[in-house]
Amino acid sequence: MKKFKFLEGITFADYAYEAYGKNEKELFENAAFGLINSMVDPKTVKSKKRKEIKLENKEIEKLLFDFLEEIIYYKDADNMVFCSTKVSIKKDSTFHLIAILNGEEIDQKKHKLGIDVKAVTYHNYNVEKTKRGWKATIVLDV
Repeated sequence: MKKFKFLEGITFADYAYEAYGKNEKELFENAAFGLINSMVDPKTVKSKKRKEIKLENKEIEKLLFDFLEEIIYYKDADNMVFCSTKVSIKKDSTFHLIAILNGEEIDQKKHKLGIDVKAVTYHNYNVEKTKRGWKATIVLDV
Protein backbone atom coordinates (compact mmCIF):
# COMPACT_ATOMS: atom_id res chain seq x y z
CA MET A 1 0.00 0.00 0.00
CA LYS A 2 1.23 3.52 -0.82
CA LYS A 3 2.20 5.72 2.09
CA PHE A 4 1.12 9.03 0.55
CA LYS A 5 0.89 10.91 -2.75
CA PHE A 6 0.96 14.61 -3.55
CA LEU A 7 -2.17 15.95 -5.25
CA GLU A 8 -2.26 18.43 -8.10
CA GLY A 9 -5.16 20.66 -9.09
CA ILE A 10 -6.95 20.44 -5.74
CA THR A 11 -5.68 23.86 -4.68
CA PHE A 12 -3.65 26.63 -6.27
CA ALA A 13 -2.16 28.56 -3.34
CA ASP A 14 -1.66 25.61 -1.01
CA TYR A 15 -0.09 22.15 -1.09
CA ALA A 16 -2.17 18.96 -0.94
CA TYR A 17 -1.55 15.25 -0.45
CA GLU A 18 -3.31 12.02 0.43
CA ALA A 19 -2.07 9.62 3.10
CA TYR A 20 -3.02 5.97 3.43
CA GLY A 21 -2.86 3.27 6.09
CA LYS A 22 -4.23 -0.17 6.79
CA ASN A 23 -5.09 1.10 10.32
CA GLU A 24 -5.14 4.39 12.23
CA LYS A 25 -1.52 4.04 13.40
CA GLU A 26 -0.23 3.58 9.86
CA LEU A 27 -2.42 6.42 8.55
CA PHE A 28 -0.99 8.82 11.15
CA GLU A 29 2.60 7.76 10.46
CA ASN A 30 2.11 8.14 6.71
CA ALA A 31 0.32 11.49 7.08
CA ALA A 32 3.26 12.71 9.17
CA PHE A 33 5.68 11.33 6.56
CA GLY A 34 3.84 13.25 3.82
CA LEU A 35 4.02 16.47 5.86
CA ILE A 36 7.69 15.94 6.69
CA ASN A 37 8.51 15.23 3.03
CA SER A 38 6.86 18.48 1.97
CA MET A 39 9.10 20.44 4.38
CA VAL A 40 12.43 18.61 4.03
CA ASP A 41 14.07 15.62 2.40
CA PRO A 42 14.13 13.31 5.45
CA LYS A 43 17.22 11.54 4.09
CA THR A 44 19.18 14.73 4.86
CA VAL A 45 18.04 14.77 8.51
CA LYS A 46 19.82 12.92 11.31
CA SER A 47 18.05 11.50 14.36
CA LYS A 48 19.75 13.69 16.99
CA LYS A 49 16.78 14.93 19.03
CA ARG A 50 13.51 13.36 20.04
CA LYS A 51 10.13 15.01 20.56
CA GLU A 52 7.15 13.31 22.15
CA ILE A 53 3.59 14.29 21.30
CA LYS A 54 0.65 13.22 23.48
CA LEU A 55 -2.84 14.10 22.30
CA GLU A 56 -6.36 12.87 22.70
CA ASN A 57 -9.64 13.55 20.95
CA LYS A 58 -12.99 11.83 20.57
CA GLU A 59 -12.79 12.23 16.79
CA ILE A 60 -10.05 10.62 14.71
CA GLU A 61 -10.24 13.45 12.14
CA LYS A 62 -9.52 16.12 14.72
CA LEU A 63 -6.78 14.03 16.31
CA LEU A 64 -4.95 13.73 13.00
CA PHE A 65 -5.36 17.46 12.35
CA ASP A 66 -3.95 18.32 15.80
CA PHE A 67 -1.08 15.85 15.37
CA LEU A 68 0.03 17.40 12.08
CA GLU A 69 -0.26 20.89 13.60
CA GLU A 70 2.10 19.80 16.40
CA ILE A 71 4.74 18.78 13.84
CA ILE A 72 4.47 22.21 12.24
CA TYR A 73 4.65 23.83 15.67
CA TYR A 74 7.98 22.12 16.41
CA LYS A 75 9.33 23.32 13.06
CA ASP A 76 8.41 26.91 13.90
CA ALA A 77 8.99 27.03 17.68
CA ASP A 78 12.04 24.78 17.99
CA ASN A 79 13.43 25.16 14.45
CA MET A 80 13.28 21.38 13.98
CA VAL A 81 12.76 19.02 11.07
CA PHE A 82 12.21 15.31 11.37
CA CYS A 83 13.30 12.09 9.69
CA SER A 84 11.06 9.54 11.41
CA THR A 85 7.84 9.17 13.36
CA LYS A 86 6.46 6.31 15.45
CA VAL A 87 2.83 6.47 16.49
CA SER A 88 0.75 4.59 19.05
CA ILE A 89 -3.04 5.02 19.13
CA LYS A 90 -5.35 3.56 21.74
CA LYS A 91 -9.10 3.92 21.90
CA ASP A 92 -11.55 3.77 24.76
CA SER A 93 -14.23 6.48 24.89
CA THR A 94 -11.68 8.69 23.11
CA PHE A 95 -8.59 8.27 20.91
CA HIS A 96 -5.22 8.60 22.69
CA LEU A 97 -2.09 9.27 20.63
CA ILE A 98 1.54 9.06 21.64
CA ALA A 99 4.05 9.87 18.91
CA ILE A 100 7.83 9.98 18.93
CA LEU A 101 9.47 12.21 16.33
CA ASN A 102 13.21 12.03 15.64
CA GLY A 103 15.12 14.80 13.94
CA GLU A 104 17.36 17.78 14.45
CA GLU A 105 17.52 21.56 14.27
CA ILE A 106 17.29 23.03 10.78
CA ASP A 107 20.63 23.59 9.07
CA GLN A 108 20.16 25.36 5.74
CA LYS A 109 23.55 24.16 4.52
CA LYS A 110 22.89 20.51 5.37
CA HIS A 111 19.16 19.94 4.87
CA LYS A 112 17.40 19.88 1.54
CA LEU A 113 14.44 22.05 2.52
CA GLY A 114 11.08 22.00 0.76
CA ILE A 115 8.12 24.30 1.33
CA ASP A 116 7.59 26.36 4.47
CA VAL A 117 4.32 24.97 5.82
CA LYS A 118 2.36 27.40 7.95
CA ALA A 119 -0.64 25.23 8.90
CA VAL A 120 -2.99 22.39 8.04
CA THR A 121 -6.26 23.70 6.61
CA TYR A 122 -9.81 22.38 6.72
CA HIS A 123 -10.15 23.10 2.99
CA ASN A 124 -10.86 19.67 1.40
CA TYR A 125 -9.63 18.01 4.61
CA ASN A 126 -11.04 14.51 4.91
CA VAL A 127 -10.35 11.32 6.86
CA GLU A 128 -12.24 8.18 5.93
CA LYS A 129 -12.23 4.44 6.39
CA THR A 130 -12.17 2.63 3.03
CA LYS A 131 -12.34 -1.00 1.96
CA ARG A 132 -8.52 -1.10 1.96
CA GLY A 133 -7.98 0.76 5.25
CA TRP A 134 -7.79 4.48 5.92
CA LYS A 135 -7.30 7.52 3.68
CA ALA A 136 -6.78 11.18 4.54
CA THR A 137 -6.80 14.18 2.21
CA ILE A 138 -4.68 16.97 3.65
CA VAL A 139 -4.18 20.53 2.41
CA LEU A 140 -1.30 22.60 3.79
CA ASP A 141 -1.19 26.38 3.95
CA VAL A 142 2.20 27.49 2.60
